[in-house]
Order: sequence, then C-alpha cells, then structure tokens
Amino acid sequence: MSSYSVKPGAVRQVFQGMLLLACGRREGMQNFSGTVDSFGAALAPQLAFLLIGAFQALLAPGKALGMTKVLLSLCVVLLPAVVSQFYAKKWGKEEQWLRYITAATWSNWVVLLVTIAATVLAGLLFPALLSQPGFLKALLVVAAAYEIWLQWFVARAGLGVSGLRACVLYASILLVTFALYALAALLPPHYMVLADLMQSPVPVAAH
Repeated sequence: MSSYSVKPGAVRQVFQGMLLLACGRREGMQNFSGTVDSFGAALAPQLAFLLIGAFQALLAPGKALGMTKVLLSLCVVLLPAVVSQFYAKKWGKEEQWLRYITAATWSNWVVLLVTIAATVLAGLLFPALLSQPGFLKALLVVAAAYEIWLQWFVARAGLGVSGLRACVLYASILLVTFALYALAALLPPHYMVLADLMQSPVPVAAH
C-alpha cells in the first residue's frame, strides 16, 4: 500500500473534518494531520483522476487538446500548495501550513459533493429544471461562491490569519489560476476552460 493512501481508520475522521469545515466550524481542522503523508493522501484521488485522463487523452483523437487539459488541471491542483506555502512562510505560519493545505485539498471535494447532491435533488423534485440552461449556470455560480467562502474559511482557521490575509491568499490563487486559463486560451490548441466549465452537465468550481 502506498504511503500516500488514506488508512481505513482515518477515512471517517477526514470526512467528519470536511463536514465540520463545510459548516463553518473551526474544530474540523483537528481532524486533519499536518504531515507530508497526509497531504499526499489528500492529493492522491485528484492525481489518480488526472492519470486516467492522461491515458484517455493519449488514446483519443485530438491528443494535443486532451493533454493540454490534463496538464492545466495538474497545474491547478498543485497551485494552491505553491501559493499558500509562499504566504505561510512570509507570515511565519510554516508550522500550520501542512495541516492547512491538507484540509484545503480535502475540502475541494465538499463543493463537488454538494453540487452533485443539489443537482440530484433538483432532478427528483423539479425534473424540468435540469433542462433549463439557466439553472445549471446558476448552480455553477452558487458552487463557485461557496468554494470561495469555504477556502477563505479554511485558510483563516488553518493558518490562524486574519480575514483580510485569508482573502489575499485565496485571491492570489484565483488570479494565478485565471492567468493559466488565459494562457491556455491564447496558446495552441486554444483550450477555452470557462466555456468548457459552463457546458459541464455537473457544474463544479474553478479548481
């Protein structure tokens, strides 16, 4: 078993921590370990999906576009760790950084799970809504807004910084992310990330 896998006994603890943070409760941070292995375990599911995507891109036509998507996704996955470590060092919060970035990485799944749950619930209660483009776009906007709040909250609770510094941190991550999106659109094969996200049947946040 990889040293970066989540041990069965830790799954429940991580899930509880995700739920607590999702509800705005700081004590959820205590459910995450501040170790390299715990951060690797948090990254592992996303990296596994990217690896599957890379194999699919190699087997499908339009390999250039497919590999561009995979490489861009990899950059976006790793970007929060790079940017947040820079600020943690600058603010003297290096001791809290590993626990924070582990919690922040796991918390990305909360947004996806909530979005899927909202889509399924809407389909069960109001099936006609799913055929309305406006509903999916509105759901995407709400999911993105919730992700911004959640990551801001996790940064504030995990690093023990002020709300303003948490804003600076997450705003920096968003700015670099959108810079990468713009670069992908400008350079061949001209991958339009935002257009792809808006057409997604299950809206997800920017990263």
